[in-house]
Amino acid sequence: MTTIPRPEYPRPQFVRVDDQGTPIYVCLNGGWEFQIDRADSGLERAMNTTTARYEQQIQVPFCPESDLSGVGDKDFLHAVWYRRSLTIRTEWAGRETVVHFQAVDYDATVWAISEKTGGSPLEIGRHRG
Repeated sequence: MTTIPRPEYPRPQFVRVDDQGTPIYVCLNGGWEFQIDRADSGLERAMNTTTARYEQQIQVPFCPESDLSGVGDKDFLHAVWYRRSLTIRTEWAGRETVVHFQAVDYDATVWAISEKTGGSPLEIGRHRG
């Protein structure tokens, strides 16, 4: 039986593995905290912090307009915020970690523990957390 969203790496031919052949990735599909920001005022409201209140959940990888996302909002969405906790595996300590977003629409800014680490187009920087 297939689950939605799918938990496996979407392009198996590109799976990265460690020296023992164990895949070294974390699938980010699934539930994320989500907030529609119709006034594009999220920074002023500190939506980039870990304590900000998000009122909805969204199923990634689906877009907010899709019913499969659990949001299904068909209006024009000037800005939206996604948030999810991610724990880096202890065996990855000291190694570079790459976060890949498959389908960012138009523009994105990425925050890690309230620190801007980059955004699109492809300017993701380093974060020491």
